[in-house]
Amino acid sequence: MCAEASIITDSADIPAAELDAYVALLHRLCDASGDVIKRYFRQPVEVLDKADKGPGVYSPVTKADRGAEKAIRALINESFPDHGIIGEEYGVENLDAEYVWVIDPIDGTKAFITGFTAWGTLIALWKNGRAVLGALNQPFAGERFIGVPGQTTLNGEVLGTRACGRLEQARLGITEMDMMHTDAQSRAFDAIASKVEYLRLGGDCYNYALLAAGHIDLVIEGDLKVWDIQALIPIVEGAGGIITLWDGAPVHDGGWVVAAGDKALHTQAVALLKAAAPG
Repeated sequence: MCAEASIITDSADIPAAELDAYVALLHRLCDASGDVIKRYFRQPVEVLDKADKGPGVYSPVTKADRGAEKAIRALINESFPDHGIIGEEYGVENLDAEYVWVIDPIDGTKAFITGFTAWGTLIALWKNGRAVLGALNQPFAGERFIGVPGQTTLNGEVLGTRACGRLEQARLGITEMDMMHTDAQSRAFDAIASKVEYLRLGGDCYNYALLAAGHIDLVIEGDLKVWDIQALIPIVEGAGGIITLWDGAPVHDGGWVVAAGDKALHTQAVALLKAAAPG
């Protein structure tokens, strides 16, 4: 059986007073977006297909997504007008700024429109292109995961990943199998999935939060956008986990991502994934 791992500390080179101000804003952003989203969840709401992911790929959006991002952007512009913003629904502002907020107003919109709770608002803060703060807010469930340098919390309770160094003992998560775009990627994923104790389909952003909480050991996904993953990097790392691209490189934007609660488990996964990593 896998045991609980200790938390790894880190430094983001942000003065304490600044860090406190950004975390305070992060909570306000979660509150404001959550107020918007809750009005629409499990209610009749128009769903549009953005058709932004190619032929035959369903990409839904609702008033909840767009309203939540507008609320987040308004508060950022009011509080730190010199900061930049990247958002899924409304694009980029001031991208050359030292600090840039990265927003996915609802990660898991397919779950949202079908009434499932495996969705969340993702908000990251970059400093010079590196995610240093991250939040996953689920207002319906009342769960807020916050990752800061060296620590991840759920509603204020400190989390830690599990020590699980063998694939045969691991719980693996992936949102959709069609994230694997090539035969090589499918074979690499299957080589891991055939070894693990349990494979769980679905979950979206929640897979990474549950990894930070020690319930999932490994997450392998592909074709993620920058807003899909940046908020989850501080959440995974703050709980003692490791998150990289399939070849072990840092996740600077999106891409094909592997996250593990245990470094030894990550090493085993990367060994099987790296040959199929997109160039």
